[in-house]
Amino acid sequence: MEVILDTSAIIYLQNFSTFDEIYTTDSVVREIKDRKTELKLHSIDAKTLEPKRESVERVKKIAAKTGDLEKLSKTDLDVLALAKELKAVIVSDDYNVQNVAERMGVKAIPVFSRGISKLFVWKKYCPACKKLLKGELNECPVCGTKLKRVPREKVKLK
Repeated sequence: MEVILDTSAIIYLQNFSTFDEIYTTDSVVREIKDRKTELKLHSIDAKTLEPKRESVERVKKIAAKTGDLEKLSKTDLDVLALAKELKAVIVSDDYNVQNVAERMGVKAIPVFSRGISKLFVWKKYCPACKKLLKGELNECPVCGTKLKRVPREKVKLK
C-alpha cells in the first residue's frame, strides 16, 4: 500500500512495515522539530515529493465547498493534493483532512482516532443573529459577532 504521511503520523506511528511505499511532503518535513522524529523519518525511508500547484488548487476548491478550507493548513493541502496525484492513502488523524479526502475519493487511515463516520458540509452561523452565512467570513456582516462553524449537511459513510 502506498501512503502519504502527515506530521502526526510520523510522530506517533511506531510500525511502518505494513506500507509498501511511504511518501510525505516538504511542508511535513519542515513541521518536524525534534531530533527523535527526524531520525524516525530518515529510518522509514520516506520519499519527499511536492504536489503540483494545480492539484493544490483543486483541493482548495473542494475544501471550500465542504467548508473545511479555513481549517486546513498549507501542509494539509499539500498532503491531500499529493495523495490524489499518487492515488495513495493518507495517514492522518485530522478530521478535516479526512472529510476532504473522502470527498476527493482518497482513502484516509487514522492514527489514533476511529476516523470519520460522516461526511460534513460546514456553514458559518451567527449565534447572535441566528443566520447561516456563506463564504470565508469570520464575523457577522449584520451584527459583528464572531461566526461559528456548524454542520449544514451530514452524510453517513458506508
